[in-house]
Amino acid sequence: MEKLFEIPGFNIYMQIVITLMVIGANLLHGRGKIREGLWTIITMSVVSVAGWTTITNAIFGHILFADQVAESIGWATGSGFQRELAFAAIGIGLIGALGTWRQDMWLPFIIAKSTFMLGAGLTHVLDILHSGNLAPGNAGPVLYWDFLLPLILAGVYIAYRRSLRDDAPVSVPVYQS
Repeated sequence: MEKLFEIPGFNIYMQIVITLMVIGANLLHGRGKIREGLWTIITMSVVSVAGWTTITNAIFGHILFADQVAESIGWATGSGFQRELAFAAIGIGLIGALGTWRQDMWLPFIIAKSTFMLGAGLTHVLDILHSGNLAPGNAGPVLYWDFLLPLILAGVYIAYRRSLRDDAPVSVPVYQS
């Protein structure tokens, strides 16, 4: 298992494969026929798999194999910060994992996960610019994913909301102070 975390982007490739498998399985086994439609299935799959993989990556990448991950990024090993990062990621991941059953968790997850990833991406870019750190975990697939996944999450959620608008009017609660 440890060797898998030495492959730059392995967890990303697995997330993509698992997401496509979940979408396919839901469509092939009847969930795709639910009244909410295709974009509900796609959004639920993308959000929930991203949530579950966030939890898994946090446990394996920042707790169990923290030093290997730090080395792949080109950062110092042995820091307790990795554990703190893991628990923050687990919290974000739990919101997405709940999206497996609750659509009201999708947008909070997308906001939290995207903020986290865009911040991580910016941190990697700054590290590249300031120290020339081109380690595979800093400048490789992880860097691209930090910017790509937030776009995917926003894109599928927008498509989902538009599909609702096309099917039926969506009422938005008005909050008064």
